[in-house]
Amino acid sequence: MIGPDGTVYPNRMRFRRIERPHLMEMDHGADQDDDPGLFRFTITFAEQSNGKTVLTLRQLASTTAQRDAMIGFGAVEYGYQTLDKLAGYVAGMKG
Repeated sequence: MIGPDGTVYPNRMRFRRIERPHLMEMDHGADQDDDPGLFRFTITFAEQSNGKTVLTLRQLASTTAQRDAMIGFGAVEYGYQTLDKLAGYVAGMKG
């Protein structure tokens, strides 16, 4: 992950489940074994009748304190940045 200020944050993701075309579930954390900050991350894709897809991101922390720390770190804002980057990528594929 590269932060808005250019800081590189090494990450490690372990894919736990992929159910095409509607679900991906993974464990996400720092690039280290036994990361105490590890959390579960789920992405769902729901096709709508108008041909569009609703994408939902969910993060599951192991404790309330971990959740609060993630929010304080900017998890919500970084999630929106990720979605913006995905939208740009998809728009480029259509063009």
